[in-house]
Amino acid sequence: MTKNKEVVGHQAIDLWSQSATPIPISQYVKEAGGSEKQLVFSETGAGKTTYYLGILEYLEEQGLPKSNLLMDIVFPDRPNGLAKLYGLIPEEYVDNISVFPVTDYEDTVMATATSYRRQMEHYKKTGVYGWTVFELMENYWTFAQDYFCRKAYGTTIAEYFSQMQDIMSKDKAEKKTAYEAFSGPFGGPWPIIKFAHNFNWIDKVKRYPFNVIFTSEMKEEDNQDSVFKSLGYRPAGEKHTQHKVDTILYLSHKGNNFFMKPFKLTGYKRFYGEINITGKNAFGEHKKALKRLRELGYAVSKVDDLEEQAGIKPPKKPEPKKEKQTEKSKEEPAEKPKEEKQEPKGKEEDIFSI
Repeated sequence: MTKNKEVVGHQAIDLWSQSATPIPISQYVKEAGGSEKQLVFSETGAGKTTYYLGILEYLEEQGLPKSNLLMDIVFPDRPNGLAKLYGLIPEEYVDNISVFPVTDYEDTVMATATSYRRQMEHYKKTGVYGWTVFELMENYWTFAQDYFCRKAYGTTIAEYFSQMQDIMSKDKAEKKTAYEAFSGPFGGPWPIIKFAHNFNWIDKVKRYPFNVIFTSEMKEEDNQDSVFKSLGYRPAGEKHTQHKVDTILYLSHKGNNFFMKPFKLTGYKRFYGEINITGKNAFGEHKKALKRLRELGYAVSKVDDLEEQAGIKPPKKPEPKKEKQTEKSKEEPAEKPKEEKQEPKGKEEDIFSI
């Protein structure tokens, strides 16, 4: 007689027999439909930090009350870089902005988890989602590699590569770099490192319902099939980050002039052209350009319609100034105002060549 084997650990659950709870689309849109997931990349000094701090000025102009704002900044860069731009923050919002300085993978995950709890608590209190910013994505990719080396080899990534390079340089038969040796057969440890960076971190972030801004420096792009082929550079960091966001914006500067150009606009059939943002609020200019695309019929997203059905009120906007009606305008035929609202054909191209 055969004895039943003792089950060690947990038994596998038959997931196909379990039930999941769906969310009505109106509720889904109400809770997350209008949030931003953006990646802003540029060379050093082109305005990445200025871009997301400009969001605060934009929100102030939209009349967002202080109590409805929360911004967390996960920051792996030099402290004085952010401190020098402190003056861009509207005074009434200063106390609602927090910084999480991070120096490794563990710091990053803990900061992300803490910000998530803060943002969800903020939403419960106000019904408004705040913003979490992750500066310089290339740092988090390096953090994931360093985390693997410390866990697998008991040493930092710098020490590991130094030791490996020394070994490889002595092996005359093997003409490989330490980095090539690190990759090894079958992808080496890269699937594990990507698991730490993607599945265990950024894939969670992309599903968060609140607003998220990622920034990064640039890296040369050799892939001829890349959407960044014309630029010759892509956002630095793990290469699949571009698939985690809805919007990708490239910032550049030529002398004292600053520019912005989109490389991804989920929900739109066309991009707007390069915009000169010198002395302007880049986030505000981005919003105006999207509005113009919608007016021209290039929006494919139905979020606005779904929000209306869900009873979501649009953000508070300043009331337009009313023009005084003159005697002359009263005498004009009724059809005239319609003609004034029609956009001249030539204007359509303006949004693509600003």
